[in-house]
Amino acid sequence: MFRVPGQRTPHYALLRTLPLGLSPRQRIYRFLSAGNIVPFAEVEFLVGGGTLERTDAGVARVYEGLPPYMSFAAPSGFLGRQLAHAAAREHAFPTSLKDWNDDHRIAFLFTQGVNLPGNLVFGDVPLQHEMDLLRYPASEAKDKLDCYSSIAQQLKTASYGSSAGGEQPKFLWIGQDTGHVIVKFARLGSRMAELLPLEHLALKSLADVGVPAARTQLFLSEEFVFLEVVRFDRVGEKGRVGMLSAGAVDDEFFGMRDTWPEFAARCVTAGYLTRQDAEHVGVMAAFSELIGNTDRHFENISMLIGEDGEYQGIAPAYDILPMRYASIGGGVDPELVPIEPKVGTIGAVPTVWQLAARAADEFWSAVARTELVAPIPQAIRELALRNRQVARDFAAPLLPV
Repeated sequence: MFRVPGQRTPHYALLRTLPLGLSPRQRIYRFLSAGNIVPFAEVEFLVGGGTLERTDAGVARVYEGLPPYMSFAAPSGFLGRQLAHAAAREHAFPTSLKDWNDDHRIAFLFTQGVNLPGNLVFGDVPLQHEMDLLRYPASEAKDKLDCYSSIAQQLKTASYGSSAGGEQPKFLWIGQDTGHVIVKFARLGSRMAELLPLEHLALKSLADVGVPAARTQLFLSEEFVFLEVVRFDRVGEKGRVGMLSAGAVDDEFFGMRDTWPEFAARCVTAGYLTRQDAEHVGVMAAFSELIGNTDRHFENISMLIGEDGEYQGIAPAYDILPMRYASIGGGVDPELVPIEPKVGTIGAVPTVWQLAARAADEFWSAVARTELVAPIPQAIRELALRNRQVARDFAAPLLPV
């Protein structure tokens, strides 16, 4: 039995049976930015798929399925397929993430969920694993490239099922020089290896016009190109910051999943974002148009959450690059033809297009001329000059008078 605030009548529900003999009553903890771990909530998983959440303040909330923070933290993408295969080797989990249901996600999070995105820890067993992880020293910078190459070699020979077109292989790492990072990699000479330097330059170009963006660094081995992306949901070696993808937020409150600018506008109206945040989202969308970033789904932008539980704005930009040219699977690479930007739902917002155009001009100029540790082919450098002119011509009527 439980009571929901604002309703006098008590509610009744049955607790459901979970895989691995897991108790349907569980505790959730969270890391603070200083590295301390504190209680977050208690949850009870109900027959019919619902979840009851109780907080220290005595507030009870019922979700029809999983809370958004659990859906967000559950395995997905390339990293998720690795975790799914590892889980299937030890327990009765489906090998493919496509076959996982909410019960599988619960069982995974509360038994094996460690070093997840954001700052939450699901259950006592993962809490102990996190405590153990804190005792491991970060890797020395001088050993970094050898370690990256070794991990990439292991991952390229492992079979984790078919990958969605353009999905980038990656792994997690903790270094003494950088702290927590996500490392993307691609085989030297492949189209994706040619695009990783462009992601590095794209994020730098956004940062240069005042849009917060993830910090990146390129590395090159004999076989691979690596892009090291500093995690903005981590503070040093032990602290963490709360975050949710735009997808998790939109699914919970709006159920639209249309475009980044429309999502940001809804969040401003609801009081979750400031107008400055919405402008940054608009610049990210407009810049994406001007560089051919066609992969603007709702997991590629996120929102930060403060230690008071309130939204603290849009997370730094990440995963922004000319995905128009990414491999589409089966060894097929799109033609290197000029971009075709559209206004879309961004609208004629002069301040947004002014910043986006500056960033795009800097980006395409850098692609054409900058020498990096990872090679940029001549064909892409020549394309960059054509794309810079296309971007200039397109943005010109949208700039301030």
